[in-house]
Amino acid sequence: MYNFSPRHPALASIHVQISGHLSHGSPWNGEDFSIVRRTRKLPSSKMSATQSEFDLGVSGGPPFGIGEYAFADAGNLEHCTKYLNQTLVTFGFPASLDLFAVDPVSIARTCNCIYSLLQQRQRDIEFRESSNEQRQRLQSDISRLEAKVERLEAQLASKDRELATLTRMEAKNTAALKAQIEKLQQERDEFQRMVIGNQQVRTQQIHETKKKEKEYIKLQERLNQVLMEKKKESRSGMEIMNLLQKEGRQRGTWNGKKADSDFYKMIVDAYEVKKQELMAENADLRALLRSMQMDMRDFLNAPNGLSQQTAVNEKQEAGSPQSPLGGRTDVFDLPFHMARDQIEESLRTKMASIKARMIQLQDAQKGAELTSEATERELELEAQLVEARSIIQEQASIMSKHLTKSEKPRRLSSHLDAEREVIHSASAEVCKALSS
Repeated sequence: MYNFSPRHPALASIHVQISGHLSHGSPWNGEDFSIVRRTRKLPSSKMSATQSEFDLGVSGGPPFGIGEYAFADAGNLEHCTKYLNQTLVTFGFPASLDLFAVDPVSIARTCNCIYSLLQQRQRDIEFRESSNEQRQRLQSDISRLEAKVERLEAQLASKDRELATLTRMEAKNTAALKAQIEKLQQERDEFQRMVIGNQQVRTQQIHETKKKEKEYIKLQERLNQVLMEKKKESRSGMEIMNLLQKEGRQRGTWNGKKADSDFYKMIVDAYEVKKQELMAENADLRALLRSMQMDMRDFLNAPNGLSQQTAVNEKQEAGSPQSPLGGRTDVFDLPFHMARDQIEESLRTKMASIKARMIQLQDAQKGAELTSEATERELELEAQLVEARSIIQEQASIMSKHLTKSEKPRRLSSHLDAEREVIHSASAEVCKALSS
């Protein structure tokens, strides 16, 4: 029988390799030599588990000695040889082992088989090292990609917050713009109502002014008529006195004293009656003139009337002059020859004020028609609207540029691509909404 001994180092190394694979007590089968080949198909998550299993060559010696586990002994050498030959042939090694032969050819064949096993072991070690390096590179790539994913998720969250902020700002600006537009419409309606009211007041004032002018003309005509009648009566009275004096000289010899006294009394009574009528008519004319002046003063001192200086002049004119006895009296209660100049001056002043008032109303109407077309506030709001639109468009363009710059040529996964498409579509919709 052929025994394993230190004189056969090749057989001893075969025994060591086989005993290392069978250290866990499992029987020898065809899967033990395919372990190294199957490590090529293992994922990176199982690299660390398989690394500890294939560190036999790195340690520099066999993990177990021959005495710990005896695969073959003197009684089962033939059976072990058959099993080894079948296994080697199954795994494609050069030739079967002839452990009982002593010729050089069989020994060379055995050495070639052992050399093939050693080369396979070396290739397995090199493949394990390259696999470990690749696994480390893949782990570093995975960690880098995970950090990149986290960074992109943070950027996506920040962009979502910015988009929400821009949306809130847009809603706020839209609400403020609507409020300003409604306020401008209300102010425009109020301004139109004021213009219509001013036109109505102007028309009414023009009508009242024409009416007062007609009354003033009638009053002047009536006053001139009264003066002419008074002059005629004074002339007729003087003629009667002259006639009486002539008749008295002619009738100097008459004795009718009673008839003369009755005649004089009748003339004096008629003169007094006429005088009273004239005084009553003069009082009526004075009252009418006074009421007309009061109406003109109220018209001139109405709201939106003349300037403050004109109102002061009217108050000064309205003040009663000083009477000779120290009391206050109305200017229309004075004799005509004393109050004529003052009354004429007051009437001329009022007529000039009325003309100035008419010119002022015409200018105000023209200014209202010009300002009704476009007010300064509307122009200012339009400028603010244009500025706000330009700012919103600029912000939208900056955001779209930032989003395009942040894109990378690599695509991490379908989830990230979908999120990027959602961001682009949302930004495009926001830009379109802001531009509209």
